[in-house]
Amino acid sequence: MSHDLVVQNGTVVSVEHGTFRADVAADDGVISAIARPNSLDGDEVVDAAGKYVLPGAIDPHVHYGLFRDYELDHETETHGDLVGGVTTVGNIFRRPGKYTDIMAGYFEQSEANSYHDYFYTLGILSPDHVAEIPDIVDQLGITTFKWYALYKFLTRSKFGLDNDLDDAVGDGMIQALAGVDAPTTLGYHAENTEITQSILEPGDPDADYHAFRERYPGYAETQSMVSAAALAKLHDYDQHFYTVHISSGGTADEIAALRHAGYDITGETCPQYLVYTADECDARMKVTPPMRDASDRETLWKRLADGTLSCIGTDHVPNTLDEKLGDDLWETGLAFSGTQTMLPLILSEGVNEGRISLERAVAVTSTNTAKAWKLYPKKGTIRMGSDADLAVVDLDETKTVTADLLQAGSDYSIYEGMEVTGWPTHTIVRGRVVFEEGEVTGEKGYGTHVDRPV
Repeated sequence: MSHDLVVQNGTVVSVEHGTFRADVAADDGVISAIARPNSLDGDEVVDAAGKYVLPGAIDPHVHYGLFRDYELDHETETHGDLVGGVTTVGNIFRRPGKYTDIMAGYFEQSEANSYHDYFYTLGILSPDHVAEIPDIVDQLGITTFKWYALYKFLTRSKFGLDNDLDDAVGDGMIQALAGVDAPTTLGYHAENTEITQSILEPGDPDADYHAFRERYPGYAETQSMVSAAALAKLHDYDQHFYTVHISSGGTADEIAALRHAGYDITGETCPQYLVYTADECDARMKVTPPMRDASDRETLWKRLADGTLSCIGTDHVPNTLDEKLGDDLWETGLAFSGTQTMLPLILSEGVNEGRISLERAVAVTSTNTAKAWKLYPKKGTIRMGSDADLAVVDLDETKTVTADLLQAGSDYSIYEGMEVTGWPTHTIVRGRVVFEEGEVTGEKGYGTHVDRPV
C-alpha cells in the first residue's frame, strides 16, 4: 500500500523505544506505520537519510497578544515556529473576565491564524475564576491553569479586580483542580513578591543588568516554589504541580531535594537560563526571572540531565525593539521571543556540547512536556495512532541566528549572531510537510486547538 506520507530511512529518536533507523508513515494525520528502512511507499516521501527523526517539539509556555495584536501573534509566531521544529505551543492566557463567556472569540482568532496546533492554559486571577474551573474543563476542553505569584498584589491595578491573588486563592485553585474528574495541571510562577515588590522602583539610569538581577534574587524564587509545592502536596496534587521558568540553580537543587523526599513535582527551565549569564546580558534580555550566574547555569544543565528538571519552555513573548526598549533599563519592557530557537539551542548547547543525550533532548522538548500538560500520547511521541508531528533534524547543520532566519514577528533575537548547530530540515504537522529546507510550506489556519482530555 502507499501511505499519504513517508519519512524514509531516518534515525528515529524515541524516549520510550530508544534510537533506531526506520521509515515512519502517516495517513489521515496520524502515524500509521513504523517499519524497517526503505520498506514503505508514500504519495509524498521525505528523504531522512543521515538525519534524525524526532517528535515535533512542544513549547508549553508562550504568551500571545501582550505587546501586539492577538491574531497577528498567532500568525507570525506559529509561522516562525516551523523553522525551529515546533509543532505545538501552549498559550498561557489571562484575562479578568469569565472565561466561559469570552473564550469563543479567542478560539476563533487562534483557529484562523495558526500554522500548527496549540492549547490554552488559563491564568487564574480571582475567586470567580476558581469557581469556574469545572465549567472551563467541561465546556472548553482546557485542563491546564496558571497561578501567578508575581501578581499577588497587582490584580487590582493591572486587571481592575477587587481581590489580591493571595495564598487563599491559590489554595482554592489547588482544591478545585484536585476535585475535577479529569487530569489537570497547575503551572506556578514562583516568586516571593514580599521580597521583590519592595524593590521595584526605578533606579540609576546608568545601571547595568546586574542591578536589575539583584532586585529578583534567586532565593525569592526558591522559597516561593517550595511553599506552593508543599501546599499542592497537602492536597495530594503535587504530581500535577509544574513550576515554570526555573532560573536559579538553588531552586533546581530544592526540586531535587523535594523529589527525594517524595514530592512528584515537575520543573521547567528555559533556553535563556541555559545559554546566558547576567554578565553577558543587556537591556534586550530583560525578563523576570532574570539571567543569573555561571554557577546557576551549570546547575540547571546538571539538573536537566539528571531528570530533576523535566521540561523546556521559553516564556516566549513576541515584540520589536521599538516596543521593548526604553530610555534606560528600568523603562525597558520585559520578555522576548524564544520558541523558534528552543529546539536548535537544546541540540546545539546540550547534545552537541555533550551535556545531555539526544534522547534526553527529545524528552525535555517534547515527550515530558506532552505528559506534563496532558497532551500525551496524542502529542510528544512517535508511535502508532499518535499525531504525525515530526521534526527531521540535521545535527551537523550550523546556522547563524538572525531575525530573518527565524521568519517570525520580532525584528531581533537575543541570540542574534550566535552560531547554532542542529536544525530541522523538515517540520511535519499532523502528516503534512509544513517546513522544508528553509521554506515554510504550511498554511495559516491548518493549526487547531488540542482539546483535553485527549
